[in-house]
Amino acid sequence: MDSRFNWLVSVALLVLFAYMSTYFPEHLGTFMLFYIFAMLAITFAIAGRSARAIFRDLEYVKAGKPLLSVSSEEVARLKSKDRDLNREMNEQVRATLPQLLAPFVFMLVLLVPAARESALQSLGSLLRSLSLSANAQRFLTFLLFYGLLTLVLYTITYASGKYLEHIGGRLEIPSFYLVTDRGLILEGRTPIKAPIKALGMKVDTRRKFMELRVKTHVNVGGGVSRVRLYCEDPRKLEAYLKALSEERS
Repeated sequence: MDSRFNWLVSVALLVLFAYMSTYFPEHLGTFMLFYIFAMLAITFAIAGRSARAIFRDLEYVKAGKPLLSVSSEEVARLKSKDRDLNREMNEQVRATLPQLLAPFVFMLVLLVPAARESALQSLGSLLRSLSLSANAQRFLTFLLFYGLLTLVLYTITYASGKYLEHIGGRLEIPSFYLVTDRGLILEGRTPIKAPIKALGMKVDTRRKFMELRVKTHVNVGGGVSRVRLYCEDPRKLEAYLKALSEERS
């Protein structure tokens, strides 16, 4: 349902931007600013609600009995001995870089007059054979223009997500963490409250880590992240986290 709603909103925005560009071009800049500020306000409101929930969970987990604390020095030392880590991080950079660069290319084409007009002229030439009125042709040209930019952006995001999914999901490595009998706290600010709802657990005793596969709200990498916890005794950590995954379920 959320996915369908997002697509409907995207289509409505494409039509609205094309309409404004055709009939009210002098107000397009103001409309874009209003749209950006509205999106920022919504984002901040959602972030505020999420922050309150995170703070409650953080206080709850902190109040539990400490079971295991791994310092930043220990994590850094174990990471430095992990010869495969650089390769994994390079793969992740290759997967996410196109997605990070795509919005800048999008804005470049949208805001640089020469690039925008060149693209509009090319698209407009495809519609001349339809014998439309000048305004109708211009509206369809803008609709194609914004639609193609959006399609390219979605395609890059989807391809990056599929590649991340192929390599196992986005890799997150907290620099230090604490395990209590109420859950897990990453870097003193990110709680994972018991029961821990992991999609899977992986232990590598040679490389000295345990990895949790968890569902994320962002549908990148299949909506899955890998939380890697470096530890001198990963089997001990596994026992704690398995107990926290089961005891309250």
